[in-house]
Amino acid sequence: MNYQQKMKRLSIAMVQMAIANDPMENAINFLSKVREAVAEGADVVVGSEMMLSQYVSGDRYEDDTFVAEMIKASQFIIAESTSIDAVLLYGGIACDSDGIVGEDGRIRKYNAAFVVQAGELVWNANKSLRFAVKSLMPNYRIFDDSRHFYDLRKLAAERIAPLSELQQPFLVTIHGTVYSLGVMLCEDMWDIDYAQKPARTLKQNGAEVLINLSCSNWSWRKNAKRDQVIANICQQTGLWFVYVNNVGCQNNGKNFISFDGASTIYNPIGEVVALANNYQHETNVAALDSQRASLTRHDPSDIAQMFKAIEVASTGFLATLPTSAQEKVIIGVSGGMDSALSVAFFAHLMGANKVLGVNMPYKHYNAAETKDDAAQMCRRLNVEYRVVPIDTIVDATCVLTDIKVGTSQHKTAQAVARMNVLSALASQADGFFTCNANWTEIAFGYGTLNGDMRGTFSPWMNCLKQDVYRLGDYLNREVYGREVILQSIIDRPPMDELAEAGSGARSDPFDYGNLRQNGYHDQMVRAVVAFRYSAEWFVEQYLNGSLEQKLQLSKGRLNMLFPTSQAWLEDLERCFSLFHAAVFKRVQSVPGPTVDKRSFGWDFRESILERVETTRYKALVRNLRA
Repeated sequence: MNYQQKMKRLSIAMVQMAIANDPMENAINFLSKVREAVAEGADVVVGSEMMLSQYVSGDRYEDDTFVAEMIKASQFIIAESTSIDAVLLYGGIACDSDGIVGEDGRIRKYNAAFVVQAGELVWNANKSLRFAVKSLMPNYRIFDDSRHFYDLRKLAAERIAPLSELQQPFLVTIHGTVYSLGVMLCEDMWDIDYAQKPARTLKQNGAEVLINLSCSNWSWRKNAKRDQVIANICQQTGLWFVYVNNVGCQNNGKNFISFDGASTIYNPIGEVVALANNYQHETNVAALDSQRASLTRHDPSDIAQMFKAIEVASTGFLATLPTSAQEKVIIGVSGGMDSALSVAFFAHLMGANKVLGVNMPYKHYNAAETKDDAAQMCRRLNVEYRVVPIDTIVDATCVLTDIKVGTSQHKTAQAVARMNVLSALASQADGFFTCNANWTEIAFGYGTLNGDMRGTFSPWMNCLKQDVYRLGDYLNREVYGREVILQSIIDRPPMDELAEAGSGARSDPFDYGNLRQNGYHDQMVRAVVAFRYSAEWFVEQYLNGSLEQKLQLSKGRLNMLFPTSQAWLEDLERCFSLFHAAVFKRVQSVPGPTVDKRSFGWDFRESILERVETTRYKALVRNLRA
């Protein structure tokens, strides 16, 4: 029979599931899905990468007892497979049987995929390995594979063998026919920047279908990029491609990371022919039939996807809380946009009865309209609202420490007092309290370290101020179907209300975005953090007149904000000084969701160092001033 006829007889199941904390629980869940899939006619059932533990587990992989538990869970799957008429593929940890240690002096571990049939581990085609080993190790963003795992490239070098000798498909017999499965792990398909090309090597070694077990977090427009990458592999190899991902939330202590699933089967020309729903626990069975109609991926809008990712990450955070902190979320409600979004979001996520909104005015500093808006919004959401004036706390602090009214220390005293109130209320209510800071504010250190930068969870830590407005609009339109966040809150320019009205020191000193257009300082943060652009880059783009276009700003925006090049340069210096000075705040930051291309925390690792002005930057500045 020809290739098309042969593959048409093969049915593959994609098991898309959330990964629990317990390896044995994951094994049991997988086997349950396997039996369902086999009942639907699946010949091969595929789970995801590192399926027996949460992949983003920090240094848990250094705990030998936990590793042993993962191996025990794997052995349980192998034993159970004796009564299952299918080939099983799943990800986990493999160790050398002869006790070889890795480069960290601990037992050597591999990020591996196991192929199991009839109670036995299947060897690869040339009997060089009994499991597939990840070749390409991601060491960027939240990933640090080489810290724990030995990769296939190192193993090949150690054995003084070409990589292709170890990167072999797995031969299995199904209904009397031998199939050659090219098994890969996650990064092995993202080979654009690597010298090695695992998919092409597997094809050269006889693979008839490529199967990629992934643990791939959601990020902006990643599905479109993945479709493009896999289509290119299919077109170059002429093979079917099966991509299986997990769903749910995992965390590294600083970043709560959403996994969207989106498991997909692609035909040999790279078209999508089977597709799992995003974020759903489900098992999809599909025959590799060349006559299957191609499908179009219908991803929701960018803001809808961001909202879903934050929702999944925040649900994952709530699951980590001890019982003594699950009863209530305490939110400081100022009448501003960030806190308003927090109240509306957690009322949706946890239920209005589990949210307490607290307004904490200080004397006459807080305007009547902001206090009224905070109260009215809580009424619309049926959220408990409480007013706790902080006059006594702040004034006593100032008297005891000789702080003068109107100074920056006086502002700090107000911010710290508010967090102390929220902390006390959270303790009384068996709950937690939020940090409402957004990505732009955190980047520039526009918050008090022991005040409004504190909390248990920071839901908007990776959202620009513009994202906050867009999420608020989305909640009103799509989640509640009515105006719960007042239009007056959305329309009001941001201000801190830490000084007397009319003092000229209340407005935020940044150009934020809104629903209609991008803001310069918002986009500066994304450029610096997500794309790693330097001050040098900004001056270069400004000099050649392309900065507005690069930052996707409306034409004339910079001239409106900065009438002269000197004014623009002074602001650039101010912002980069603020950014570098705020490092010590960020390394102590509150954890929260990761939803953009990079996020503070373990996704953007920083040392507390002073800014370095490069020689080229100084030369560009001289040109600008001239």
